[in-house]
Amino acid sequence: MASTYTTNNGIEKIGSGEQAGTWGTTTNANLDIIDKAINGVEAITLSGTSKTITTTDGSAASEGVNKVFVFSGSPGGTCTVTLSPNDQEKVYLIKNSSDQTVLISQGSGANASLAANETAWVFSDGAGSGAAVTKQDVSSSPAAFTVGTNLTVTGDASVGDDLSLASDGAILNFGADSDVSLTHVADTGLLLNSTRQLQFNDSTQNINAPNATTLDINATDEVEVNATLIDVNGNLDVSGTSTLTGNVTLGGQLIMPDVTDTKILIADGTSYQERSVSGDVTISNTGVATIANNAVETAMIADNQITTAKLAGSVAVIGMSAKVTVSGGNPAITASVNTSGITDSGTGDFTIAIATDYSDANYAVSATTFDDDGTNRNIGELTVDTQAADTILVKSFRPSASENSARSSFDPDGFYVMSNAQ
Repeated sequence: MASTYTTNNGIEKIGSGEQAGTWGTTTNANLDIIDKAINGVEAITLSGTSKTITTTDGSAASEGVNKVFVFSGSPGGTCTVTLSPNDQEKVYLIKNSSDQTVLISQGSGANASLAANETAWVFSDGAGSGAAVTKQDVSSSPAAFTVGTNLTVTGDASVGDDLSLASDGAILNFGADSDVSLTHVADTGLLLNSTRQLQFNDSTQNINAPNATTLDINATDEVEVNATLIDVNGNLDVSGTSTLTGNVTLGGQLIMPDVTDTKILIADGTSYQERSVSGDVTISNTGVATIANNAVETAMIADNQITTAKLAGSVAVIGMSAKVTVSGGNPAITASVNTSGITDSGTGDFTIAIATDYSDANYAVSATTFDDDGTNRNIGELTVDTQAADTILVKSFRPSASENSARSSFDPDGFYVMSNAQ
């Protein structure tokens, strides 16, 4: 019975009664094939865009019997490596160290593509002319590495690029007992489990949710928020001191600790305090200020601030007063109110000018003479002859010595004049 060969690795199966005295050579060759099929590494330099790797029956020297292929070289373009024959089911670990993409083919079925510097497992289905080759990556660059079941790494794991958790409910666990976890909330964000903290620097610097309705931001000194606008939608409770260096714009009411009716804010050199209004002035809660009756005193009124125009028409005012002395027939005003001068209009006649004119000539006037020597010899009658809005004409008379009823004009030592206007 003639020898036959295994389908996939070409191991010779010696026929019964054959190769007497030589079977050991065949057996050794078979063992070499098995050794290479398990651990053999074949270095292949690619120099063109095509290459055929053949597994020859009974030959340990054929390239195809090896487990691992290491490609190198510069093929000048994508190189198609064909596995021959097309009826062998093979598994290879291939490292493409060339500078081009390598396509692993066996028939007209699918090919396995390995980019430059990519390492992958490939297996051929040995389906004959329609045979296909399938790739399973073992490196993360450039293709993806897919594990169909759980992956456990007992040591450190380094990821040179992106790490994606593809499940909408993916959970990233931390700790020997997974006491801390991050859960992906689809289309929303990440959820830190329970009341766990996100810490910065040390345990005192953290963001924490102690319950379902509270979020705490904790810091030992300062929390700084830098933005052109801080929008707080809700009540703001500040238990410490608030320092504001810019303007404060209120869209609502300013509510102080003490909001007793009619109190006002008064600066005391340190702050604004609520104070009650007291004294002669009161302010209502509508902003109306009231001065108490009989509260305005003389000392509160500036000099020359009360004028006739500001007084009621029924109130009598002193319109003018003057003390006049006469020496040698020449009159002079020695003291006065609201006068601008005096004119000698003849013996015993004197015209006094009023500084601020009255509205008309309807005003009261009183006049009296006085002497300077105490003899009363020149005391006579003093009358107001005419009066106008701006002048008063005063006349002096004295009775004759022989007839008391007779009068003559004279210049007195002096006289007083006073007028009232309403």
